[in-house]
Amino acid sequence: MLGLQPQRLSKQYWQSSFLILSMLLGLVSDQVQAQQPTRVRYSTQGCGDFLARWDKKPAALKFAGCETGEMQQVVVLTSPYTVQGTDAIEIEKFLQREFGMAPLRFLCCGWEVSPAKGTVAPQYGQYIDSEGAKFEVSMFSGETLSNGREAWHQIPEFRIKVETYLGEF
Repeated sequence: MLGLQPQRLSKQYWQSSFLILSMLLGLVSDQVQAQQPTRVRYSTQGCGDFLARWDKKPAALKFAGCETGEMQQVVVLTSPYTVQGTDAIEIEKFLQREFGMAPLRFLCCGWEVSPAKGTVAPQYGQYIDSEGAKFEVSMFSGETLSNGREAWHQIPEFRIKVETYLGEF
């Protein structure tokens, strides 16, 4: 700073410096806000049998209570369901038709939702309720050696999960 002592700089110099610094910080702040992702609104409802609430629950599905957890400091509500292997093909088709879930595939030791085309991420089903809250729908089996669809009737049960998040990301 030109070797000058701070107390010898003029009041006008300090005011100009402060003004320039404020403008730069304002520009940086605007850029940071512009780069923030769009917030997604999630459910404000309590936990429960979501499929029954939406009048989209087939008789073959059994509601197994409601679970509350946390993911990245956001509360996750999970409605788990079970279905017998004898009804699993019918339920898989229902979840594909109603929620856009991908077909199940056998991987290693069980059945799970297939990835979306060209990705490795599973293509879960989606539902947006009347309040605009987003839900994910998935289906899977426990460990099994039955690796063909024709043997699904031998698998004791498949599990279905409907999940939503409280708050915003």
